[in-house]
Amino acid sequence: MLHYSFMTASLNNLLGFVAFTHDIRSVKRAMWVKGEGQFENDSEHSYQLAMVVLYIAENDRQQIDVYKAMGLALVHDIVEVHAGDTPTFGSNADTLTQVEREPKAITTLRAQWPKLSLMHALIEEYETKSSPEAKLVYALDKLVPVLNNYLDNGRNWKKGHISLDQVIKVKVGKVDVDPIVKRYFEEMLAVLKKKPELFG
Repeated sequence: MLHYSFMTASLNNLLGFVAFTHDIRSVKRAMWVKGEGQFENDSEHSYQLAMVVLYIAENDRQQIDVYKAMGLALVHDIVEVHAGDTPTFGSNADTLTQVEREPKAITTLRAQWPKLSLMHALIEEYETKSSPEAKLVYALDKLVPVLNNYLDNGRNWKKGHISLDQVIKVKVGKVDVDPIVKRYFEEMLAVLKKKPELFG
């Protein structure tokens, strides 16, 4: 956190949090931005997820607290500032250490921002999937990358030599926690089965 003696404590704290949002943006994901030569970052991913939550709530008439759901989407990955991203098709070592890295990161975030009780409550709600809003955001977090890959002509899948069977294996059981997201996933699968050229 920044500390300047010539500034008030409140301004110092605000500057520190704005700097923290840049830390969120610096976390790169293992997915290219559609049509570009750079990987998306956690800020872009979280913003997109929040917007998709808004769409689902409006379009599919979800009986949820849309503002809470959007808040969950915005904070769902900020533990990665301290834990790092865990790619869906990464190494087994990445997956195995995720269960150790992320709880430590949550503890670090609580120490870093002790007064942001709402942020910590949203993170815990997402991690435990203890509400319909959290389940929706969790499921969408698994669906949206599939949609992005499709819109980008399978570039990530082809580059990573990922098959449709692999995609199904890592998504089934996760997209299913929300019935509307599950339906969209099944509709997308029907399309992907007709597009083998999208896979590696």
